Amino acid sequence: MKIQSARFGIIEINDQSIISFDGGLPGLEGLEKYAIIRCDQTDPIQWLQSVDNQDVSIPIINPFLLKPDYEIEIDDSELDLIQTHSEEDLVVLCIMVIPDDLTKMTINLMAPLLVNIRKMIGAQIMMDYITLPISEPAFDALIEYYKKEGEVAADAGSVEKSK
Repeated sequence: MKIQSARFGIIEINDQSIISFDGGLPGLEGLEKYAIIRCDQTDPIQWLQSVDNQDVSIPIINPFLLKPDYEIEIDDSELDLIQTHSEEDLVVLCIMVIPDDLTKMTINLMAPLLVNIRKMIGAQIMMDYITLPISEPAFDALIEYYKKEGEVAADAGSVEKSK
């Protein structure tokens, strides 16, 4: 199927890759169908594109890439929402905020998205029983990720001092 995206133009989506969020996401109730868009220019940041609203594309990332020691605590009722208790079926993603000043980008570690990749069902959960930041700075961790992947120079993101 083809969908229109304000960010990406017309994109081809495999029907089997559409993720259903029952009731939508907080603040986006009613928008229940999304596709994950991979973009070479922003990798490893991906985009959760609404199938129903071309203007809604949310930056997301695998939190373990930026914070390898990230841990989530979810209970059975939250896993019931996505109809799996199998780790093999589970993908964890976190929403990012990317302002014009990229050095101020953040990642929401408190409310991850859980996706059952076998049934393509997702839910955002609020882990309010542990202390994690909603707005964890992400720029430095992303630069470190790029350095490890060999995609940026060691001084990327630094400010050149005038003489």
